Amino acid sequence: MPALGLDLSEAYVKEAKRHLQRWSRTDLMVGNAESIPLPDESQDAVTSIFMFHELPPKVRRIVLSEFARVLKPGGRLVLVDSLQHGDEPDYDGLLELFPQSFHEPYYLSYIKEDFAALCQHRGLTYIRNARAFVSKVIVFDKPAGPAATATRAATAFASEITSDA
Repeated sequence: MPALGLDLSEAYVKEAKRHLQRWSRTDLMVGNAESIPLPDESQDAVTSIFMFHELPPKVRRIVLSEFARVLKPGGRLVLVDSLQHGDEPDYDGLLELFPQSFHEPYYLSYIKEDFAALCQHRGLTYIRNARAFVSKVIVFDKPAGPAATATRAATAFASEITSDA
């Protein structure tokens, strides 16, 4: 299966290309996740690694909408990022202190964000999550079939008449 990578940083893409030269079925491009330069329903899987805690809340919603747009019906979305409030209650205090020690202006809103609800609002189905030390993986699927098409249409209509908080 070919793999496509997208990063905002030209320098990061250049460095990644250097490391991936032997992987002939890998293509990397500079681009913005808020406006992914790919056709609708063109990707079997979308992954995001440690990006969402770097984004303002409004941008998180735009990016998730873009992920849902480019994901094929039956496709999978995998998000890897920091733990959030309640994932490991013993760490909740540490999570709140993290942005004070590092420049992370959107981290506090990230740790309280309900990604299952945000993705469901975009027609994606929560599958599971797994934790590893201070990281977690959250998996969503985009339903396939006629019922999924109706669900996506209803979700799009609801998005038009309501706004994300």
